[in-house]
Order: sequence, then structure tokens, then C-alpha cells
Amino acid sequence: MMTDLWIPSPRTRWWVFLLAFSIRLWSVADSSVSDPAFLYPIIDEQTNVDQARGFLEHGPRHETPYWKPPGYPALLTLLALPWSDIGSTAQGVPASFAWTVKVFQCLLDSISALLILQITALTAGRKAALLASGLYAIASMPVFFCGQMLDTTVFTFLILLSVSLARNALATSHWSGWIQVGMAIGLASITRATGLPVAVGLALVALLQPRRWSICLVHSGALLGACALTLLPIATLNWKSGDDLVLISSNGGINFYIGNRSGDGIGEDGLTSVAAGPRWNRLLEKSSHLSKPSQRSRHYYQLALDEMVADPLQWARQMVRKGAALISAQDVPNNKNLVDETRRNLPLRILAWLPGASGPLVALILVGLLISRRGLAEEEWPVRVAMLMLLLTTWAFFIAGRYRVPLMALGCIVAGRGLATLGLRWRSLFLYLGVWLLVLAIPVPSRALVEDYCIDPVAIGYVHEQRDEPEEATRWYRRSLEQDPDDVRALHNLGHIAQQAGDIPRALELFRQATTTRPDHSPSWNSLGALLAPVDPLQARICFERAVAEEPRYRGAWINLGQLLESHGDLHKALDAFQRARRIDPDRSLAPILEARVQQKLRKPRNAMRLLQMVDPARLQPGSAELYQQLLQQVEQQLQLLPTEPQQADPAPTDESPEDDSPRDRPEERGVVG
Repeated sequence: MMTDLWIPSPRTRWWVFLLAFSIRLWSVADSSVSDPAFLYPIIDEQTNVDQARGFLEHGPRHETPYWKPPGYPALLTLLALPWSDIGSTAQGVPASFAWTVKVFQCLLDSISALLILQITALTAGRKAALLASGLYAIASMPVFFCGQMLDTTVFTFLILLSVSLARNALATSHWSGWIQVGMAIGLASITRATGLPVAVGLALVALLQPRRWSICLVHSGALLGACALTLLPIATLNWKSGDDLVLISSNGGINFYIGNRSGDGIGEDGLTSVAAGPRWNRLLEKSSHLSKPSQRSRHYYQLALDEMVADPLQWARQMVRKGAALISAQDVPNNKNLVDETRRNLPLRILAWLPGASGPLVALILVGLLISRRGLAEEEWPVRVAMLMLLLTTWAFFIAGRYRVPLMALGCIVAGRGLATLGLRWRSLFLYLGVWLLVLAIPVPSRALVEDYCIDPVAIGYVHEQRDEPEEATRWYRRSLEQDPDDVRALHNLGHIAQQAGDIPRALELFRQATTTRPDHSPSWNSLGALLAPVDPLQARICFERAVAEEPRYRGAWINLGQLLESHGDLHKALDAFQRARRIDPDRSLAPILEARVQQKLRKPRNAMRLLQMVDPARLQPGSAELYQQLLQQVEQQLQLLPTEPQQADPAPTDESPEDDSPRDRPEERGVVG
């Protein structure tokens, strides 16, 4: 069915943009007040932000080969350039940075609404275009993800851009248009690797055009070549810096295994994922015997295939469940409980009653697919092919709600076309109502999962701990222990809450329980040592030494060990500990100051002065600043009494172990002035 084409006027574009942007900005503004995690990224958000911090500090080679696609963290890095520092690993971000990211995503998603307007206008006409873009403007899930530091908004935009460029390339029939398509879908793929199947699908669209075979081959090759060139820098970094053959990222295998292994719990049902903690550790143990990320990824694919072959009926039931979730009225939660997020956010509560809510929108998309299965114009094939490839890829992995958002965006085009074709006659209204009731009747995901879902109580508890809400934090940590009694993170954090409340016996009990539960958990050994240092120095030293034995690049533990040794007069061993801490993190000031103090006590003021010159006094915290000034005066006095011959600085040990990634906000983690 062909429809008169329509080119939206600038005024129409502005109205669509302003509608979408105002709704999204309102939701973000409401979240800034109602969402405790607005400034505290959790789970996948935290992974993205920490990767951006690594890019800021170490450049694009940080953590290669990449575990997750680097596109979105790279965007966060660009947005963070005016700040240069967006906080320490595993911590919250500055309010101005959080607002910048989320407003940017509101702008980008509003442009996505314009792309939907444009694509639909040129394939289905004015009425369909206005309906499609209006549906997306009020769609609740895209609105929600504008306020999350996840790749959803960016990936959706890049998919829509790729489809729009493909439609234009089909209309112009010039190879240069397909190069643009390849670059756009390449950027989508380094944002979320599920863009790769879409690249293959769009290449097939280019190849199967009703034109000469040689021309179609050139067009398809131009798309694939441009896509490959876009991916080449990422693959090269993974190979040259990461010493592994990884195209984009190495998390595909474990995600495939999570989505296809047998089971019914969180991370085993084919719907939900797994976060850090005991369940994640058990997953990682399955590949602990392999050294390279690519080997581990292939191993997880093999594990999944083995389970499919061993029990094909169970896997078939899993796939039926996932298929039902794809067209369900309920969104499968991922990082956060979507019911709680909707309840606390007024714009989302309002949108839940409009046609853009997931249930009505899925029903409209299904109706649009039913009535337009015939008579598709050539320009509509990029939309359908992209939808099909995303649908199959999502179905193959796991069905988190955020993976349906690009499908919904493309589906709005189909839904708008269907609404424009059927209109609002009684017959069509009955059809809409019938499909909507069928969608509502799908029992997947279950009400219990949707309402009680929490992928990682420790992550939520830590948000409340950073917000100085110990009662709420304690509640979430205890919930984690109810689910997993061996969750050492919850034990460790409860120990800190007890310590901050002045209940030292309880804190000691919890830290000891944590070290018993997981003897390799170096932060718990360090925290236990910090508490024992004033009352039992010998046991404290054993704890600090155990902490650095388990994690040789644990800077805070080396500083604590050094101060303990220094306080008992063992200056040379204290010097060794401080030197190790300084070399682990040369940009932080405390270790050089403490090392200079030991050099001053050893009557080596030139060494001490060289260390103090490494420090920027303007960046010191009050306690460190006072120590620095006091030590500087003492060293200057010593220098006045020395002859002029130079002294040689003591050599410092080196260590090739991986960097310590422990949280830096607590005193015993960063080392304290003693």
C-alpha cells in the first residue's frame, strides 16, 4: 500500500521535539528529587561510569580487551571533559555531571522522535507520522531510560538513524548513502553489540534491491566496509593493548549463557540478568581456568549449547517464556525495580495510563504488523528488517526491559501506520481492545518478579549508605544476606555501619565473619586490621599483611600497614610499604607525605623534600595539609644543617599485580593520617 509522501514542516518538527523533550525533562527533574540513586549509579550504570573514569585517567586503552562495548562509556567521557574528575571508583558523581548526561539523553531521545516522524512521513504519510512520533513522545520506557546512565537512549537513536539513512539510500540509489548507513550502524554496534545483526540485515536489504546485481553488491559492500572500518579501532585496541582477539567486547558469551541456562530464579529464567555478588562469582568460577577473555566468552557459549542439547525440552520452555515476555504488557526489570521507579515518579505514573505505556503500545504494534503484512513499499524494508534482527537477538539472549526500547521505537512507526490505516472505527477499536487484552493476559514476567524484584540489594544499600541513611542501608544489606548468607559485601558493609555507630564489638564480629566467609576478601582483612590497630597491633599487622597478600596492589592496606610499622619504630619496613602504595597510585598525595615523614625520621631530608615536591598542597584535605606543612618545616630545618653532597633515594619495589579497585570513600580504604 503506497501513501502520499509528506515532508514535515519546521513548525511540526519543533512541536514534536518540544513535546518529547518537555516530558523527558520533567521526568528527570522529578527523579532528581524522588530517586535516591539519581547521583549514585548502580550495577550497569556504575560499570559505565567507572569505565568513563578509567578513560579519563588512562585513555582508551583502559581495561582492554573491553568487557562491555565501549561506545557509551566513551560518550560519558566526552561529556565529563569539563570536569576532568567525576569522582572515585564505585562512588557517586557530581550533580552537575548527572544533570548534563541526563539532559543530553533527553535531547537525543527527542531527536529520535523526530527521526520517527521523518521515517514514517516518507513511507506512510502525514497522519501516520504524527501518530508514530506522538506515541514515542509519550512512551514510558524511553522516558524512563533518559534518566539512567545506560546505553539504551544512545543505542535507540543510532538504530533509528541507521534505518533513516538506509531509507534515504534506497531512495537515492547511490553507494555513498550506504557508507553513511555503515558508519551509523557501526557506532550502534560499539554501543551495544546487538547492532551487528542489524548491520547484516541492512546489508541484505541493500543486496536485494530491485536493481542490477553489480550495483546491489557495491551498495551492500559499501555498508559492510564502512561498518568494519568503524569497528576497526576498537578491535585494534583489544588486540594491541589487550592482547586478545575481541571484536568489540567479551561479555557476549556469559550473557548468552545467562539467557539460556536452565532454572527459574533471577539470572536463570531467561528474562533477568545477574549482578555482582555470590551468584555472579559462581558464574565466573565456571571459566576461572581460562586466561583470555575471548576464551572465557567462547566457553560460556559452549556451556549454554551443552545445556540446550542435554535438555532440549527445558530450553524450548525457556524460549517460549522469553517469547511471551517480548510481547508482554509488563517490562522485565533489569537494574532497578520498574514498579518502584514508576510509583515514585509523577510523570511516569501519568504516562502509565496513556497509549505509550508498554501494554497499549505493544498491542498497537502487533495490530500494525497484522494489517500491514502485505503491500510494503521498498522504503519500509529497513524498518522491518531492523525490527526482526533486534527481535531475534533479544530473544536469543535475555529479555530485560531496556532491550525492548529500540524495538518499541521502530514499532511506533508500524503502529502509526496501522492507526492511520484502520482509523478509530468501532471495528478497529474492537481489534485494538482484543489484542490489548491478550497482551495483558500474558503471565510473563510474573507479578511477584515485577513487584519484588531486586537484582542486587547491596548496590541499593550502598546508595543509602553514601546518602548517610544507615537504617535504610542496613535493611537492604540484611535483605541480601537473606538471599545469600555468604554475601561478603553485605557483611563487610554492615561492619562499617556498626563501626560508624560506635558499636566496635559488633563491627569486629562482622569483619571476622566476612573474613571467615571469604578468606580472600582483602577489604575485610584491611577493615579488621584498622579496628584492631589501637588495641591489638600484632593481630592488626597480621590482618594488613593478609590484605596485601590477597591483593598486592591494595593501596589503602599498604598505607595502613606502613603506619602501623612506623608507629612501632620499624621504619625501613614502613618505608617499603609507603613506597609500594605510592607506586600503585602516584597521583594521590598521602603516600608520598607519609613516605617523606619516614625519610625525615631516617635523617634523609633530601629524599623527603623530593617526595614533598610531588605533592600539590592546594589539593590536600585538611588533615593531610596540616601534616604536609608541619613536615615541610621540619625537612627545611634539617636541610639547613646538611652538607651539600647529594644523597641517593632508596629504590622502591615494583609490583605487576592488577590495580586495586576497592572503594576509596572509607578511611581505611584510602589510608588515613596516623
